[in-house]
Amino acid sequence: MNGPGREDIVMFIERRTGRRLTALQQADVLAALDLDGDAAQGFMAAFAAEFAVDLTGYEPRFHHRDEGRAVRPGWPIAPPHLFGVRLPVSVSTMTQAAQTGRWPVIYPVLTAARSRQWLNAPLILIGLPVLAAVVIALVRMF
Repeated sequence: MNGPGREDIVMFIERRTGRRLTALQQADVLAALDLDGDAAQGFMAAFAAEFAVDLTGYEPRFHHRDEGRAVRPGWPIAPPHLFGVRLPVSVSTMTQAAQTGRWPVIYPVLTAARSRQWLNAPLILIGLPVLAAVVIALVRMF
């Protein structure tokens, strides 16, 4: 195929992030760069602009989480990826997208389960006072 090659994609990643990925890291670019949420979206948008790729078919929920690490519910324990599935974005996939001008991945049709994030509020409202009581009791003992 004509168009940008693998080395062009690797050079783009290096210019954008300042990191040269190893061959193993090139198999999963977003994980290697530790990109989630807006950072991952920005990276993919920059990739699309640089190589004139139509990301209409790109489904971010299969490749990375929605929010940054510190603002996710359950921080510092990361929630599982949507559907328990995480598809890597490899340099090969990015090269194919750059050469064809469109995102090449075809995603399965899955229905998202209802969110259980409402459980965080009761856990905080009950857990923090209990934790405070335990800490106070321990301080008074010593």
